[in-house]
Amino acid sequence: MKKNIYSITFICISCFLFLLFAVELVNHPYGKQRHIFFIGMNDFFADFFNVLHYIADRDPYFNPRNGGGAKTYFPLTYLFLYPFSQLENYKEMTLHQAWNSKMGLMSVFLFTGFSVSMLLFALKKIISKYSVSSFLLLSLILSYIFFITVERGNMIILSAAFVSFFICFYDSKNKYERIFAVISLSLAATLKIYPVLFGFLYFEKKQYKEIMLGVIFTLLFVFLPFLFLKRKININVHQLLNNMGFNVGKNYIPRWDGTHFSRSYPRFMVAHFVFRILSYFKFSNSLIILFSNISQYITYFLCIISIIFSLLINNKWFKISLLTMALLFLPADSGLYCGLYVFPIIIIFFGSIKERSIFINIFTIITFIIFLNPYQIISKDGKSINYIFVNFALISLWFLLLIYSGRKIIISKKQYNKTSLIKN
Repeated sequence: MKKNIYSITFICISCFLFLLFAVELVNHPYGKQRHIFFIGMNDFFADFFNVLHYIADRDPYFNPRNGGGAKTYFPLTYLFLYPFSQLENYKEMTLHQAWNSKMGLMSVFLFTGFSVSMLLFALKKIISKYSVSSFLLLSLILSYIFFITVERGNMIILSAAFVSFFICFYDSKNKYERIFAVISLSLAATLKIYPVLFGFLYFEKKQYKEIMLGVIFTLLFVFLPFLFLKRKININVHQLLNNMGFNVGKNYIPRWDGTHFSRSYPRFMVAHFVFRILSYFKFSNSLIILFSNISQYITYFLCIISIIFSLLINNKWFKISLLTMALLFLPADSGLYCGLYVFPIIIIFFGSIKERSIFINIFTIITFIIFLNPYQIISKDGKSINYIFVNFALISLWFLLLIYSGRKIIISKKQYNKTSLIKN
């Protein structure tokens, strides 16, 4: 009964917030609610159309538009989108011209439809596994995270779908489902790299065969598509590394001078969150940069601790949640669309509600409501600051996960030591 009360309350609040958003959007289409989309739709589907431009002549890593830092995907991503790039002359088209192309709009419609269908199908599998109400999908679909992700046209949707398949099937008793999970994680890691962190879930049951299979599949998915591109493999690999920010043969040390932290766009980043808060309270620039830098390195430390705790704690929801937080906050640039990776832990949370205290359940539900809230709150400069609240909510949840997990691990260790003493 409690399980139903929690989920019904969550779904009702989510739908109410969406209704507020929808009513205001209809009444003021060019008002503040349009900022649920990236830059108020002034960069419409750019992650899709720009990639079509990069791959149109099969030479993405050397394409000059938007600089090398915009071409950091492994070639499989470009290979997925290459067929769409041949439907128009994207090599010569600007982003604005792509918006006016009927074939371009049809392409993005087909790509988005396929990607979203894959994601929803994968999430439905998790819902079935954990006996959760299918209406929970409404809360996820009617969310800020979902809307801004769909508008981007980013491959993250497929990556999140593959991660969801992996989370659902990695520990299945069915051999073929486990193999499917391996392939799914390999594809997700090839598309977005950081989902490889979920591979740590294999260590609980010592699934070393799956780990080896994952390594083999990932290497194949990473390197085979290089054969499709122009230029030799070594030349493309070298350029890809340069685009990622690594100078081959030299030490690369990131320098956080404040420029990166101050870039105000929807993303997950502890240092940027600290930067915005300290700026709001008018701290001096030197202190803002100092504390932002410190928080960046604290983030790296917490990500390492999260991975270690995920290996030591037995509860599956805490284990997957810790890895998800590391996945969100570890990358230097983690766009808000990475919030799709949180969807599986929302579903699993409601499927395992009896495993946690009332305090943790209520705190987590509030966190998820803030995280999903589609109603846009606008700052004085006319920009949405919802992502600031999203960061605050997930950082708070992250600390709760770390504190609770650390406490559980210490208690389990003490109990184990007592049992060992009694036996001896």
